[in-house]
Amino acid sequence: MQVKAFNENSYKNVTKETTNAKRQFISKITTISTNLSVELVHITPEIARNYLRFNKKNRRESEKNLKFLVRQMRDGLFLENGESIVFDQNNNLTDGQHRLMSIVQSGKSYFIPVVRGVNSNSMATYDTGKNRSAADVLSLNGFTNTDILAAVIKLIEKYSIKGSKIAKVGSYNRAETLTNQQTLDYCMENYDWLGTLVNKIISIYKKSKFKPMGVSSLCLIAYMIGGKTPSNNVYDYIKQIYGLSKQQDTATSYLNTKFHNAKINKEPLNFYWILGMSIKAWNYYSDGNPSVKYFKFSTDMSLPKINKH
Repeated sequence: MQVKAFNENSYKNVTKETTNAKRQFISKITTISTNLSVELVHITPEIARNYLRFNKKNRRESEKNLKFLVRQMRDGLFLENGESIVFDQNNNLTDGQHRLMSIVQSGKSYFIPVVRGVNSNSMATYDTGKNRSAADVLSLNGFTNTDILAAVIKLIEKYSIKGSKIAKVGSYNRAETLTNQQTLDYCMENYDWLGTLVNKIISIYKKSKFKPMGVSSLCLIAYMIGGKTPSNNVYDYIKQIYGLSKQQDTATSYLNTKFHNAKINKEPLNFYWILGMSIKAWNYYSDGNPSVKYFKFSTDMSLPKINKH
């Protein structure tokens, strides 16, 4: 195959602003040879089945990944992003098996670049680069505090929408995972209230010397209790469980002590337990914050019903 290439040093000496410079640049393009070929193929389920006949030396199939991609395709969320299907110089499929299997199972068709002729040892180099995160995508679209925004959106999906009981905040299964595009879409549609929520919680977080949990976790608690636009009473409650203000012998002071002791003793807390306890403490607080010396929540229970603020 013949492809066009250019010398970078020559390119630097070219001034793009003038027609003559453009002509000079074009004249410096040279022709080189490669064993690679690239074509854009409209891959139907039938074509995908044919390609999969050459899937002989690929990594083991991931059932979770396959189910995720099939769901994305059936829901119309899979995007033609230019990522290619790859065959090596011996015509073995080396990259793209899950996308091809998903096309077969979903019955959908997509335009996907197909690269042929890569070195037979190239499979070891796949997926070694850093994937673009949801926070990266938000940042590229002009948002700020993107690490927190992305985390809050994913926590809302995980615990509020999907009703997860997973103990660790950063642990996700594929059914609870949002794509970068879904995260961006949610942020663009909800940024008016989401940005305000994040900024107010950041302010509370910065004022506390003792930080028992991160901003995104606090944002989720405020959202679960107060919805998209938490009242000042909700933010005052967050301050109490976070230790910025205290009323002794109440549910909020009891929960803050639990957080404090866990932090001091380096004991990780189950986040689903934190949510349940936070809702229970809020219910006491919203009923006048009476004297409470002990209450509990078990992680095998559903989250308590939340008192309206």
